[in-house]
Amino acid sequence: MNIDKIAILIKKTALEFDKISNSILAEYELTASQYKVLKYLYTRPSGAARVVDLEKHYSMTHPTTLGLVDTIERKGFVTRVPNPNDARGKLVALTDKAYAKQDTLLKVGDAIEEKLTANLSTKEKNQLVALLQKLLRSSD
Repeated sequence: MNIDKIAILIKKTALEFDKISNSILAEYELTASQYKVLKYLYTRPSGAARVVDLEKHYSMTHPTTLGLVDTIERKGFVTRVPNPNDARGKLVALTDKAYAKQDTLLKVGDAIEEKLTANLSTKEKNQLVALLQKLLRSSD
């Protein structure tokens, strides 16, 4: 059966990405969802962000985001620290353990993407990125 519906193909691709990611990240005791939280925090100059920043960036619900943060906090990758800009709020911040694994985990992330896109040329990868970004802009 040849699938030609974009939404189905995107969903199947996301599921395949999770399957590949989870099998590779298991060695680091992380899931794809937990990894993406760390990856986001690695891109922050302070290594910290509000929970709402994670929610917005990944279009996740508050309970889902809290669950991910709770889990990676128990694993020692993040901690919650006072937000200097909001006395009532907390920031999710990377720990020394997370920083110690940063280079390795970012390389693993690149390897996961390479594995998923192995059948695409560089030009096709660039086109795919551009088209997916265009789709996302249309949903704003």
